[in-house]
Amino acid sequence: MEILDIVILAFLALRTLLSLVNLLSGLHLPDKRPLEFPKVSLLIPARNEESAIGRLLSDIQKLGYPNFEAIVCNDHSSDNTEEILNWVTGEDNRIHWFLGEKLPEDWLGKNFACHQLAQKASGKYLIFLDSDVELSSDSIAKAVSFFQEKRLSLLSIFPQQKMETFAEQLIVPVMNWILQSLLPMILVQKTKFPSISAANGQFMMFDAENYRANQWHSQVRNQNVEDIRLARMIKENGLKMAVLLGNRDIYCRMYRQFDEAVLGFSRNIHEYFGGKRAIMIGFWLTVFSGPLIVWTVLGWEFLCVFTALVVANRLFVASASRQNIFTSVLLHPFQMISFTTIVFYNIFRRIKKETVWKGRRIKL
Repeated sequence: MEILDIVILAFLALRTLLSLVNLLSGLHLPDKRPLEFPKVSLLIPARNEESAIGRLLSDIQKLGYPNFEAIVCNDHSSDNTEEILNWVTGEDNRIHWFLGEKLPEDWLGKNFACHQLAQKASGKYLIFLDSDVELSSDSIAKAVSFFQEKRLSLLSIFPQQKMETFAEQLIVPVMNWILQSLLPMILVQKTKFPSISAANGQFMMFDAENYRANQWHSQVRNQNVEDIRLARMIKENGLKMAVLLGNRDIYCRMYRQFDEAVLGFSRNIHEYFGGKRAIMIGFWLTVFSGPLIVWTVLGWEFLCVFTALVVANRLFVASASRQNIFTSVLLHPFQMISFTTIVFYNIFRRIKKETVWKGRRIKL
């Protein structure tokens, strides 16, 4: 039993070290501008996004980047998304929208919308954005500069998450905590191993020529977690990619209600563990039962060590993500309950072999 305790403590120490590495790696867009401004296509799939799409389009209108087009695919929204699009595009000829085609049987909705958007784009670079993303005026210029300097085929950015309610604080930080505790993000760029991959579909930037040659979204047409799969495929093809944190440049308020967040996160949480639910459950067991096991076998002294490592881990992740340090530490036990809820709902949906997203049933 003592061996198990030592393994749990060592694993926690490793995760804390990885979160420190991510903090010190400076994983944000450098404050640089490109020497030239090639045309950029901002591509936005939108389905029932009346609460968010207006803000994103307003941010796009304020961009400091001089050469862009913005195209929205209205994926058969049943709310006021179309009215908002008509109003915005009527006053800005840089922004266009179209009604998406009927969804084919072998495609998932977002993937098909992105595929259609890419076909209509004319930019040198394609940037796919979720409707709930917010952009600083310099964000696109910085992204283009970084993309060119590193000679990338894919740049994906994890937005700085906005949390305005207590329910959001209980659940939204969990995903960044998992990511930064398990993956040295700098190695996504520095290594060629497909297993060391990550991506966030909220911001995905491609070289247009490479994208069209490979038809990336067509290759993941029925993948529920297309962003991570695309990242692995990029590296499998010997291409270079990078992931960054969107601190102060790219923001997102993903969910406003607890149950909505559980449904959203449970769709893909297993992909953070290489798509292996057994590994996901093992990770959950170590973080949820670890304190009790350490205290029962090794006593208070080692429980204090365990607690100190947990606090350090949360401090490093919160600092790197520009989240509130105090609430990240204070709410950690409650966030682990949220994590448990996400894990078990993921398993439940897998047993049922389907989930519902944006009013559509998705086979798992």
